[in-house]
Amino acid sequence: MKNNMGGGSYSYNTSIARANTVYKSMDRNEVFTSTSLNPQMDIKNKVRECVDSEEHPNAFPIIIGLDVTGSMGRIPYELITNSLPQIMKKIMDEGVKDPQVCFLGIGDSRSDTTPLQVGQFESSDELMEKWLKLVYLEGHGGGNGGEDYGLAWYFAARCTSVDSFKKHGRKGVIITIGDEPVHMTISKNSIKELFGSAEADVNVASILDEARSEWDVYHINVPDYSGKRAITKNCWNELLQDKVLHIETDTKEAIADGIVGAILNSYKSTNSNNLVNSTDSNVSIL
Repeated sequence: MKNNMGGGSYSYNTSIARANTVYKSMDRNEVFTSTSLNPQMDIKNKVRECVDSEEHPNAFPIIIGLDVTGSMGRIPYELITNSLPQIMKKIMDEGVKDPQVCFLGIGDSRSDTTPLQVGQFESSDELMEKWLKLVYLEGHGGGNGGEDYGLAWYFAARCTSVDSFKKHGRKGVIITIGDEPVHMTISKNSIKELFGSAEADVNVASILDEARSEWDVYHINVPDYSGKRAITKNCWNELLQDKVLHIETDTKEAIADGIVGAILNSYKSTNSNNLVNSTDSNVSIL
């Protein structure tokens, strides 16, 4: 079953107006009302499409995977009340054509009831916010040394259909955000439950390589207690090398700058080989 979304356009003025009025007058539980997996966010036996159209002839796919375990649930709230309009304005001002954003909620398949939630690729401000608000902030995590960020890579590798690479040779970009190492194996049972079929356990390094064939893969390591640990940093350094950003503060500004930097690095490297350093002050947006 395929879902072809992505219509409409992004309006900074209307999105920032909602952020400053509607959402900022609501607390986190009023914005994010899901108390379990919303059926629309279930990826089982489905494919998410990011396709070109007359309205968006160069659809550029952006996956933002949000850790929704523990205290990380604050980041989706910060995005919708502050950062998302600024991020979108910055990347479009810098020349990113036809961006389409898909939000994921990521947890821990070893302990959570909802370790993966998947929105649609959307171009309009209202629809991006719709999917972001549907994310269930489960808030658990297993205290077992990692989270399942690799589920984002599995989704990208095997459950997407994007024109960007197929038609234009341009990789999409995946950005995960969290404060834990990665579980290095995804079990057969988890894959079957989340995606619909599985033949064996999946090694995360292997699925990362598979995803990289059509996607640039980034991670923003949030420097709370866990994110500051050497075991966390070493895990990400080994997997992603220069595509992991260990931000120095866990502010919404630092996270937003990291997202912008990753998107621009990916987009401009494919289009003009003019890399933008994600830590450069020129990408500061707030």
